[in-house]
Amino acid sequence: MNILFLTSTLPRRAGDQQAAFVLDQARAWHAKRPGDRLYVLAPHDAGVAQRETLDGIEVRRFRYMPREHLQTLAYPAILPNIRKKPLRALQVLPFLWAQYAAARAIARDAEIDLVYAHWVMPQGLVAFALRRFAGVPYVLQNHSSDLAVFAKFGRPGRALARLILRRCSAFFCVNSDQGAYAQSLMPGLSPTVLPMGVSLDLPRSSRSQSPQSARYAVGTISRLSKKKGIHHLIDAAERLAAEGRHFTLGIAGDGEDARELMAQPRASDSRFLGFLSGAEKADFFGDCYAMAFPSIDADGDVEGMPVSLLEALVSGKLVLASSATNIRLLPEWPHIRGDVELLEDPADTTAFSAALSRLLDLRECDAHARGARLRDAMQHYAWDRVIERYLGVIDRVTARR
Repeated sequence: MNILFLTSTLPRRAGDQQAAFVLDQARAWHAKRPGDRLYVLAPHDAGVAQRETLDGIEVRRFRYMPREHLQTLAYPAILPNIRKKPLRALQVLPFLWAQYAAARAIARDAEIDLVYAHWVMPQGLVAFALRRFAGVPYVLQNHSSDLAVFAKFGRPGRALARLILRRCSAFFCVNSDQGAYAQSLMPGLSPTVLPMGVSLDLPRSSRSQSPQSARYAVGTISRLSKKKGIHHLIDAAERLAAEGRHFTLGIAGDGEDARELMAQPRASDSRFLGFLSGAEKADFFGDCYAMAFPSIDADGDVEGMPVSLLEALVSGKLVLASSATNIRLLPEWPHIRGDVELLEDPADTTAFSAALSRLLDLRECDAHARGARLRDAMQHYAWDRVIERYLGVIDRVTARR
């Protein structure tokens, strides 16, 4: 088969801070089905090649503004960019048209059999148009609050969302709440709930079995944006430092709020490491005794399921996670709930600091046992395993055709 992935974000170069899960999924697919020809179409950015081949994947990048320096909608993410400068919303229509035109050309020249659209908004719109005008079927992947964006346009928006859902061959979502919301728009829809997978180059266990011996007693890794809740994590570390409890907090990542966050620590030992990938990222996981993921609902911009949280669980790390990460929607939650520190409200600094203290006070034998149980329960989310579940759904829908 010839498959075209549509996405609104993709790493632009080696070491880029952009999330790589679309490319990782394509790589895992290619490893399992080397006979399939895979294309990924993503937005272009200044100084980036418009065509390249990465590990057997054909990557194409479409330009959506007349000049490169005017393309400011896609990276690092569309919604935060529009919130920062609302006039960027004027780039949405050129973005949609350019992606559609590029996708249609690829569909024609490469004889694409199936489109895989990551994010219902905006890629679902492009996939729907391709089916309507080029006859190419599509599957959808919902990641966060992108499907809910249609509701902002009232009844016409919800009607368009239903139409896009009705015409898709399969609907993937990373948690059950997204599936339920899609079903509320279109009863009878059968969503497939599957988180994105994780890479296998992460450590299987921590190199440090105590917060005292670890390079970072607590770590976090994410885009440094409001919805990740890193400011609340720093507040909790500051509170503990004021109480005389000092530990090293490692913060990996980059993003639009980096400068503001770096100015926040006063008493805590909070270290900003910048964006990490590859071996550096694996080393960071190994250097952390525990990891925290304090996501919040930032004006409707919410998590689907943070890939870094899954990476920590698969690696057997001690984990603190907020409710807004949607960790409770994992099918494995009943089995792992006793081994995860769940935080309802990261803005509650007292509760946050108490949860951190509980992790840091675990006996070494209990910490080791907890990590082993998490690792055993979550190993099937490694990409080489979870891709088989994605391909099983793809095989069923293509067989029906």
